[in-house]
Amino acid sequence: MTRSGSDGNTEVREFGPAGETTHGRAPFALAPALEGELLVDEGSRQGCATDLGNLATGMPGAVLRPRSARDVAAMIRFCRDRGITVSARGRASTTFGQTLSEGLIIDTRSLDRIHSIGPSTAEVGAGVRWKDLIAVAFGSSPRLTPPVITGYTSLSVGGTLSVGGVGGLAGALHTGLQGDHVRELEVVTGTGEIERCSATRKRDLFEAVLGGLGQCGVITKAVLDLVPAPERARTYLVDYTDNATFFRDLRTLIERPGIDHVYATLQAPGAGATHRLNATVGYDPPGHPRDEVVLDGLSGTPAVGDTSYLDHLFTLDRLVEYLRGAADWDHLAKPWYDVWLPGTAMEDYVAEIHPALTERDLGPYGISLIYAQRRDLCTRPLPPRPAPDGSPWVYILDINTTAVVPGPDPGYAEEMLDRNRRWFTRARDRYGAVLYPIGSMRFAEQDWRTHFGAAWPAFQAAKSRYDPDGLLTPGLGIFPKTPA
Repeated sequence: MTRSGSDGNTEVREFGPAGETTHGRAPFALAPALEGELLVDEGSRQGCATDLGNLATGMPGAVLRPRSARDVAAMIRFCRDRGITVSARGRASTTFGQTLSEGLIIDTRSLDRIHSIGPSTAEVGAGVRWKDLIAVAFGSSPRLTPPVITGYTSLSVGGTLSVGGVGGLAGALHTGLQGDHVRELEVVTGTGEIERCSATRKRDLFEAVLGGLGQCGVITKAVLDLVPAPERARTYLVDYTDNATFFRDLRTLIERPGIDHVYATLQAPGAGATHRLNATVGYDPPGHPRDEVVLDGLSGTPAVGDTSYLDHLFTLDRLVEYLRGAADWDHLAKPWYDVWLPGTAMEDYVAEIHPALTERDLGPYGISLIYAQRRDLCTRPLPPRPAPDGSPWVYILDINTTAVVPGPDPGYAEEMLDRNRRWFTRARDRYGAVLYPIGSMRFAEQDWRTHFGAAWPAFQAAKSRYDPDGLLTPGLGIFPKTPA
């Protein structure tokens, strides 16, 4: 795999034992019979050679499009026998090659079956898009929805569960992360075993896979919570130019009864508003939210919008579809910066970093986002979050930078990767920040040990038990192999 190096040169990272031609087609000539497809043509392999960030590349030797966990298990066993690395890939929405492999890519998009919708749960394949599950659950009787929904709903279930799954347009204030609402998983381990795991069955595997960045197993199926869905959503937008006033109102809204979701956006300093609060209340007609209660005591004049619940949830999906046509979105470099901040530090950190943001830091199609998360509702050990600080809240800050034009620009990539590392080091050392690892950050082995903190011993033990040969998701460098 190649990534931009800190010295401005190309850094080459090889995954696979010495002498093994993991990037060629020859190792897969004797692959077992499968229900799905094993593709070794250049077009299929090239299609899995980068991700949303367009900052890292790695041509796989083959791409598996499985039809079941049996296909995944058979190919992992095949690769294990030959020392070939394996990575699962959903919608490839990470931005620094987190799921790339020069061995086998398991394209989980083919595991896209919604197996069942019940009165309180859904059983789905790992490749199901949240958008599709939302639509089917909303159309059921009674009307249902996942309790936590990402801002962009065209992500895969397996993909977001592997990183944690932050509520972007629903959840977070009252529900925790997506990983907190998983009843059971079907997982294929690095030894090629198919396991069903939960909080009461193989709990060590369950907790290592949810938020575990694909290190201990490949999610192939999930049983997820469902809750009643409102018919409509009312959204309140309030703009600010003052950081302190903005945070005062943000803290008011996230604690106010009846508010279902709150997130915020930041723009680079300049003319006009720089901070915006977005608060949402779901409801069923003929009832409706009491606007005066929602807005009591807030600064500024809000804009109030009313739409169907589904239209509200698919807001960002519509924007991305537009950018794909208008700006060649898929081919823009996206050196994103994503961190958790403790509740007591968030206002001070934004007050420090925001005034220095430039148009280049965001780019013409970038945006900065803030999500509040109630700490005690995050019940799983992963993903790591900031140490307790006396506040019931933790926050995610995303600075989703985009390049101006499509195509490679090594100088721009190096500049932004250096910026991200500088920002993160300051945020970690001064404010207690923890990486949310969907973005673009150079991390070495010791960085990862620090990242996982108290969870590291259990995580390392699960890795040794369920992926003893270190086959799975090597691109992050969490568990680098010791040379023979």
